[in-house]
Amino acid sequence: MNYRNRTLGALTVKIYIVILFIAIGAFLYGCAALQEAGEKRQKRLDERRDPKHLMLTASKGNIDIDANPLEGKPHGESEHYTLTFAEDLLAKDDFDEEKERETFTGSALSYMESLYDELHNIYGFKPTHKIHVTLYDLYRGTNRLAVTGTQYKYGNNIKTVTGITMHFPMRMYDKVEVRVHELTHAFTNIYFLPTWFNEGVAVLMQMEYAKGSGHPKFESLERSLKLDLNGINELENWGGHIESTPLTHWRYSYAYTVVSELRKRFGKDLYIKVFELMEADQLHQKLAGKMPTSFIVYYVSQAAGVDLVPFFQNLKFNVRKIDKKDILLYIQQQNKQPHIHN
Repeated sequence: MNYRNRTLGALTVKIYIVILFIAIGAFLYGCAALQEAGEKRQKRLDERRDPKHLMLTASKGNIDIDANPLEGKPHGESEHYTLTFAEDLLAKDDFDEEKERETFTGSALSYMESLYDELHNIYGFKPTHKIHVTLYDLYRGTNRLAVTGTQYKYGNNIKTVTGITMHFPMRMYDKVEVRVHELTHAFTNIYFLPTWFNEGVAVLMQMEYAKGSGHPKFESLERSLKLDLNGINELENWGGHIESTPLTHWRYSYAYTVVSELRKRFGKDLYIKVFELMEADQLHQKLAGKMPTSFIVYYVSQAAGVDLVPFFQNLKFNVRKIDKKDILLYIQQQNKQPHIHN
């Protein structure tokens, strides 16, 4: 009897030990699961704070605000921007009081400065001039048009940027992807790029950095190609923001698809290299107008380390293979012609 009791007691202890191990295992598993869940949550929070998701850290730079400035003066100024409310916006309920203008100006300039820093990190360069932002209720009679302009002077065969302006109806300014698109123009306009390339990199930032919408990539560059009557890719005929035709939406998406495909093939730093090469040469400053497509293809090829003329010729761009001597000769021939500048 005693032997049986001892046996039962030993078995009971073993059962308790097994149960204890199961409980410990469940507890440890639960802790691991909780830790994993916590790590996933932290990752999501980090991603939402990550600049790539546009949860940008507020700028620490000085911001001067004057809610009632003298005529011709801005309502706010920071290191890289001035901000002005147009008369039609001042008449709106959200901006007709001094405190409203102060609060908005401080927040807007802080955000724009942070966004400026991010694009500087992405491209590796920045404009040398302040960007003058004006906000409207309606711009050119519409609330659907945002425009970035670059002013310059041309003398002694050198084109020099004298100012950069950005014009936003509030409806457009409220869209982060539009701000990113236009600020990209403020950075890249100083290189006088072909319209299709300039818009392509702006949509690239809008879609892949700001996670925007509106201009999806095409699945195939060849199948989506559109040609003019001369058999040339319709991107070569693009007038930019001022254009509004049935081809406009296609042009934004196709230009984006081209620059995105090149970036996919040759790396995320491709366009940093392109702008570094152009900045080193400074040949864009000697152009009387925007550079031809062959010009930009030369620099993209140099950055990629691959001759990309066949790629562009396959897409029916009006290009040929050129070298630095061809570019200099082109500039020289241009400068022999009389030029009219506004």
